[in-house]
Amino acid sequence: MRLRLSRDPFVWLLLLLGTILLLTNLGSGRLWQDEAETAILGRNILRYGYPRAFDGVNLLNPGLPLQEGFAWTYHSWLPMYLVAGSFLLFGINTVAARLPFAGLGIGCLLLAYRVFKEFTQDRWMARLGALTLLTNVPFLLHMRQCRYYAPSVLLSLWASLAYWRFLRNRRLSGIELFFALTLLFHADHGVFLPVALGLGLHFALSRPSPQEWHRALALAVVLLASTVPWIIYLQAGQHHRAFSWVEVRHHLEFYFRQINRYLMPLGFWLLACILWRPPLRSLIGAPGTPVRRAWGLVGSLLSVGMLFLILIPEQRHFRYLMFLVPWFFLVQATLLAQLFRSRGWIGLILTVVLLSTDLIQYSGTSLLAAQIPSVRSKLSSPNVKVRSLPLEFLGELTHSYRGPMDGIVDLLKAQGRPGQVVKIPYEEHPLIFYTDLRIEPFLKPEDFRRETFPDWIVLRRDWVSPDFFQSSYYREILSRYKQVLLDAPDIPWQNRPDPGYHRFRTDAQAPPVIVFQKQQ
Repeated sequence: MRLRLSRDPFVWLLLLLGTILLLTNLGSGRLWQDEAETAILGRNILRYGYPRAFDGVNLLNPGLPLQEGFAWTYHSWLPMYLVAGSFLLFGINTVAARLPFAGLGIGCLLLAYRVFKEFTQDRWMARLGALTLLTNVPFLLHMRQCRYYAPSVLLSLWASLAYWRFLRNRRLSGIELFFALTLLFHADHGVFLPVALGLGLHFALSRPSPQEWHRALALAVVLLASTVPWIIYLQAGQHHRAFSWVEVRHHLEFYFRQINRYLMPLGFWLLACILWRPPLRSLIGAPGTPVRRAWGLVGSLLSVGMLFLILIPEQRHFRYLMFLVPWFFLVQATLLAQLFRSRGWIGLILTVVLLSTDLIQYSGTSLLAAQIPSVRSKLSSPNVKVRSLPLEFLGELTHSYRGPMDGIVDLLKAQGRPGQVVKIPYEEHPLIFYTDLRIEPFLKPEDFRRETFPDWIVLRRDWVSPDFFQSSYYREILSRYKQVLLDAPDIPWQNRPDPGYHRFRTDAQAPPVIVFQKQQ
């Protein structure tokens, strides 16, 4: 796999802008719960040689199953080893925790351009698709996280490119595909499965010859032999506990809303295709051509990927869509490119609006809907404003962010003493990562109401029920502890990358975090 950067000057621009957007101000705001989990496991690798959930003082997520020696099984291990390597080189800190993933995010941009160009045989479509990826703020936010998102996207793209080479019987392509899928499995086995199934579906529908079947089956046998033992060891089924048609409907509705609002406006493009009826045949190529086969591959990956997310995982999150984001943008770039060629200025204006605002994705339709009284009464806020996520993201890159964990960690590092115990209803992982204190363990936030009196008690309003503040336990806390108000906002999370929640600036309107220090 080679990226020939000198062939197209656009790639150098992509590299420069990607580096600026993904590396600038990377250490602003401490790690949040999920990031800190990955960072702790990476730090433990330096001590124990493997991702161990117990560091001798604190146990990560006591309710999750583990293997012998407290070995972590809830996620694949490659992201933790990336963090461990970064810590070894740059020290154990916030920037080092996020750096390898931001670096892989830059690789995602470059590889996406290469894949787009290979699939469409059109440099302008590849440029437009990569530009869409570069300017999509939810994608950038996830690439800057100390988490599995960037490796899963990069390796999904590589696996797709390796498979494309495998179809054309390129030299060593079978070995390349094996390593790409194996690494993808160890980056995120939850992404490996839909990607492998999507590639398999496309292969089966491509009418392979007997010789091609033999090559594919040999590769599949070797791949299964290398991954099945790990699937058993990691207890992969713990991510799916029960099937429910109600949950399937909720998943479907959720992902439609998220894709429509933050990736590509599905409703708009469906309507545009019906009214405009673009000559799609010229875009997807004639039957039997490489371009037509490539679009079949994109369709297989998107179809299988979405069915997997809707039917299999118990939870639903925007971050689960990450490995499909490049394919959504390739589809949108293709439609925009056709508009450029046939409608000129309309295509340019539409591209600028789509890349810089949410006017078409959300705010425009909401503003129109707000004019209907029956609809307006159901809106969460009748005052809909046009947002520009790229502008808000630039504000994040140029300003320091302060979340609840920044204030809590600062206080405990300054005044906490070794051996002291902290009680907190949620986001205990950043405290384990940044301090040497012991965290009182419990399985769920509701256990916070268990009457114990450790050295420190941290209140997080969104993670305790309102009636807690009328309880006898709370009154006892008030009588035994000194109350400390922090200059940090008490919001639900330190800062999640989910576009519906993410704070681009410090929340100055939220009440302060309250910490109780036990009186001697």
